[in-house]
Amino acid sequence: MSSGPPDSGATGEVLLEARFDRRIIPYTRLWITGFLVITVAGILLIPFWLIFSLWYLPEHYRRLSARLTARAVEIRKGVFFRKESTIPLNRITDVRLHDGPLMRHYGVRGLHVETAGQSGQNASSEGDLVGVVDAVEFRDAILRQREAALSGEASPAPTQPSTASPDTAELLTEIRDILTRIERQGRGDDSR
Repeated sequence: MSSGPPDSGATGEVLLEARFDRRIIPYTRLWITGFLVITVAGILLIPFWLIFSLWYLPEHYRRLSARLTARAVEIRKGVFFRKESTIPLNRITDVRLHDGPLMRHYGVRGLHVETAGQSGQNASSEGDLVGVVDAVEFRDAILRQREAALSGEASPAPTQPSTASPDTAELLTEIRDILTRIERQGRGDDSR
């Protein structure tokens, strides 16, 4: 995890950025190859997958990122279909670590962020990450920040000003008048 100079994200100051282990590349290559071996039709695809994975998996690794901000966990991943997820801390119910025999062989761990309204072993989530370096530390940081956010210690969301500036009020009045004229023209009522 790098805790270099904090910058500001859409959901507040970046507190911690996850780093990912390059060992997820051979892990994923072997996992998918194993899946293709299990399926009879997939055996024919193995040579194509192995060649394709030489480009795809490093690219997937390069585009993988996760960061903890003051109010959320932000996750970006994907090559062809890119996903950007923002999981508010107040919706996180649990952060689980997982590793199977193949993951342990490659020394990688998975992190699963559970949110309100989802549960169970096979519940899909935008918060599934495999290969986070120091996954325990990242999980603990998320849970600590979640507790701080729930107890009100986290920096509050910026509030809108209670009064609009005179320029803004004038602009809004002008927009309202234009919309009223457009509505009247649509009804064929040109009278004021």
